[in-house]
Amino acid sequence: MSIITGEAEAAYEDFAEDFEDGVLTVPGEATSDGQGGWVPGAPVTHDCKALVTDYSDYRRISLGIPATDRQVLVLGGSLPAGVIPAKGHKITAPDPSNGGAMRTFDVIAKTGDPASALYKLQAS
Repeated sequence: MSIITGEAEAAYEDFAEDFEDGVLTVPGEATSDGQGGWVPGAPVTHDCKALVTDYSDYRRISLGIPATDRQVLVLGGSLPAGVIPAKGHKITAPDPSNGGAMRTFDVIAKTGDPASALYKLQAS
């Protein structure tokens, strides 16, 4: 048992009410078409708790983050075990800059903590 065991669940219990309902879409596994190519599999969706935010001007300038990119926070405890957001996935969540309407973002990059309690997604 590790010191970080259970932290994702604890963070979910503490913060889930502050996050919105979202959906993480993971691309399906590609299969061979028998001719040297690949056929994409059906995408799989997972309900989650997400929060769309903006980067500070300082972070945008110092890290070279485009003005159109958003930061999407996802509670790790809201995802099924073994599901980790990654580049190439899509995240759908209410966008406060669009009146709270649902918007789908492409995940560009991911950072997180060792306990997988919170994933920070750079998305466009």
